[in-house]
Amino acid sequence: MRADIVDTPNENAQGSKYFTPQLTFLDKHYNNSTDFFSSIFLLLKEKGYVRESFLDAILAREKAYPTGLPTLPVAIALPHTDPQHVIRPFISVTRLSQPLAWQEMGNDDNTLYVQFIVLLGFIDHSSHLTALQNLMDCLADEQVVQTLREIEDVDTFLCTLTSRLQLDKDL
Repeated sequence: MRADIVDTPNENAQGSKYFTPQLTFLDKHYNNSTDFFSSIFLLLKEKGYVRESFLDAILAREKAYPTGLPTLPVAIALPHTDPQHVIRPFISVTRLSQPLAWQEMGNDDNTLYVQFIVLLGFIDHSSHLTALQNLMDCLADEQVVQTLREIEDVDTFLCTLTSRLQLDKDL
């Protein structure tokens, strides 16, 4: 792991407006994308982040507009749904223990095998678009993604990711 990419844990990762350790998961396994969405929905609903309508909405949106990105060294998914299904804004990051089949954004005939799922939940469209673009730019950096694949604890993972993004200043 490159020392110049990893940031040490500090209060910034804990205090980030959208990322929290409670919504960051390392090395999780799901059988398919529906299994992932069903599982994360229950947690988000319990914690007051999403409405009851969220699960059906995210499944429908993902089917209509797939969110897999063919990034290197591994593919990443950036699912999101309309703001009316979100109560409190959040970004949930899941690093998978095994790649999961996911349809490619803009090319739903192509199946990717994603290793990261970054689920966005925002309550206004402008925040959503800014966050999506910033995340896509960050996750297009092979060194950052490789580093995130190797980090073993949630706090260091969040510090490394949030230091590469400047979402809070843009939103």
